[in-house]
Amino acid sequence: MGTTGTMQRRLKRPDPSYVSGVSPLGFGPTYEKDAVAELTDARRIFVEKTGGKLRNVKTATKYQKLSEAEKKRYKKLNPQDFEEDMSVSKKTLLGG
Repeated sequence: MGTTGTMQRRLKRPDPSYVSGVSPLGFGPTYEKDAVAELTDARRIFVEKTGGKLRNVKTATKYQKLSEAEKKRYKKLNPQDFEEDMSVSKKTLLGG
């Protein structure tokens, strides 16, 4: 799903009321919300954990909730998700 350095997440600015610059719960740094990165990570982790085949990304609910600008960005970062399989699944009269 894209190259390794494609999805660089940005850290949130620390809340000035917290002196340490760490999240209020103390679990380390927190990241900005990025729907495109979350969708990319979810699909990558699914393949890593299950080895399963992914559905068409256009049927994913998270993809459908993205804005048009985010959809363009996702398509630019992950063009392999939009490649269509051109193989013929059934034998036809023309051969194959």
